[in-house]
Amino acid sequence: MRTKYEQPDGIVVQAARDSDWLRGESRWYPASESTPANLAGEENPGGNWELASTSEVTRGWMRQRLNPLGPRILYTTAWAPFFLIASVLPLAFPDRTPDDQLVAISLFSVSWFLLLTGFRRLQEGLPIPVEGFLEKFYPFDIALILPAAIIFSLHIVIDSRLGWLSFLLFALAQYRTIQNIILVAGQNSARWLLPINPEDYSKDVLTEGWIVVSNNFRIGTLAQWEGPLPEYVANLIGVTRGDSNFVAFTLMHRVGTIHDAFSDTFISDSRFESLLFSPPLMIAGEAWSERFLAPTET
Repeated sequence: MRTKYEQPDGIVVQAARDSDWLRGESRWYPASESTPANLAGEENPGGNWELASTSEVTRGWMRQRLNPLGPRILYTTAWAPFFLIASVLPLAFPDRTPDDQLVAISLFSVSWFLLLTGFRRLQEGLPIPVEGFLEKFYPFDIALILPAAIIFSLHIVIDSRLGWLSFLLFALAQYRTIQNIILVAGQNSARWLLPINPEDYSKDVLTEGWIVVSNNFRIGTLAQWEGPLPEYVANLIGVTRGDSNFVAFTLMHRVGTIHDAFSDTFISDSRFESLLFSPPLMIAGEAWSERFLAPTET
């Protein structure tokens, strides 16, 4: 039986067998016969991190893969351009529908609704507040959408031919929006977990660079990284699974999508060096329960 465990900050983790909880479920990877041991782009932390073994009971951090981002947007994103192009057909070939303008507007709206729906499915947390009017609408290219909407309004009172210029701007805006969504969804999604005794957690066990949010262990945000990260924030979050407690290290994009901090994208970027150099906690945590490592009977 599969249930959903909802964590604070809007994160929802699809839960299955305990043995699948870390490496993910095989159904997430239809191109493989089983869950891959390694995914393209995955890297391991450096020597300062104590890592647990995936095959025996040990202490240390382990990667928890989350549901891949790409499949969540595959169909909705692929169909959006089709409906956008289809929206001009009633206007290019008029009088072939009961109401050409209504049909065109309906198809146009569907194309953008599909993008919005796909983007919302990517989000595992709340968007991070950012400065700047245009940045607040990312990944939607509002810098093109706004003038396209203005020109569309003007074509009604000035010249109907402006409508085609408006459509071209909307088409370019949608192309750029899709590219932005693909860029966000193209990263591996994972967080790093450390089993912990709740009594062992305090602000004194945080390594340098982390700001305490909660002095005691709780389900929710425990600490935040104080340094600036391009497009990202890093958090420590209290997580539970059955009778086990964990501290989760997460790297979240500003749109609310969790990316694997230890991927080739970030370890090669010097701006993340301080964050990834040392583990967030100075303690080794508790030993991993065997039920998370060995296959269980169904």
